Amino acid sequence: MLNRLSAIIAGVSIAATTATQVIAQPVNAPKTEKETVQNIQAVIESPEPKQPNDDLARAETAQILKEIAVQKQQEEERKKQTELEAANAAKTAVLTAGQVTTQVVSYNVEQWRPLVAKYPWPVDQAMLVLSRESHGNPNAVSKTDDYGLFQIHHGLEDYGQKIFDPEFNVWLAYNQYYKPRGWRPWYSVQGILW
Repeated sequence: MLNRLSAIIAGVSIAATTATQVIAQPVNAPKTEKETVQNIQAVIESPEPKQPNDDLARAETAQILKEIAVQKQQEEERKKQTELEAANAAKTAVLTAGQVTTQVVSYNVEQWRPLVAKYPWPVDQAMLVLSRESHGNPNAVSKTDDYGLFQIHHGLEDYGQKIFDPEFNVWLAYNQYYKPRGWRPWYSVQGILW
């Protein structure tokens, strides 16, 4: 056994031709110690096998797809945030507008007295009509298609935007309605003035 071990270390193979005869045969082993060390170093220092190009391309593609997915998700989150901010801004605008429109605008009916007093009709009665019809709002519009201070019927259709001009509205109320018919065109004072 010792002979066999020594032979292996020495780089030879022992083959038995007969039970008593031992013949040493060389193995494909390096001839020198230096070659042996070089072979071992080559095995130790050999780089890891490189991935084939297809595998490398797949890995790069997978990485790029991951980055795209992350960017998409971030973009969706930004979009949702922007939509949420826009919705909140719209709600705020609606609430603000609602506050403005729900505020009761109070007009001083008496501010129109000098305008009403320009005409020869009973001024106090005309002020009562004005107060009942529009509450002093020169921009008043009724559901029954009446406009302005004296709520002239079909006023916008017949006279355009000038129906909202207080001076024109009062002139029209006196000349076109009161003069020919008295207080009858104004139902709000029925039973009071006629």
